[in-house]
Amino acid sequence: MTAKYTDYIGIEIKQGLEKCIEEPQFESNYWTKPAVPIIKKVGKVNYGESNYAVGPMTKTIFVEDAFGSRYKVTVEDLKHIKGHGWVTNDVWSKIDHHWDKTEDDYVVDTPEYKAWLAKAREKFNSRLPTGFYGKKEEVA
Repeated sequence: MTAKYTDYIGIEIKQGLEKCIEEPQFESNYWTKPAVPIIKKVGKVNYGESNYAVGPMTKTIFVEDAFGSRYKVTVEDLKHIKGHGWVTNDVWSKIDHHWDKTEDDYVVDTPEYKAWLAKAREKFNSRLPTGFYGKKEEVA
């Protein structure tokens, strides 16, 4: 498993947003820089949505503008599935997929793969002993 830097990225974003409270940091050739800061309040980095055991590592920051509207800024580690690109953990968990060693990536399950997997599981399970302590159970 590779390192996840959502904590660090969340803190960097929070500190960057806090600078915007004092003076607008906006730089663009198309949009004009606001005369007064639009960001009024930046909340703390919230760790409550993170699942440290299995993922995803999610950090949330709540931001309030000068007009009273609230915004949610989320940092989450994404997962890659071939054909779908980088997806969130919610999308990732809804797609039938498996790790393909030759592709070195997650790929979507195909009907052929599912049929092969069912045969492989049946073959493996047929070699396992059944019943209590490996004794064959007799059906009465």
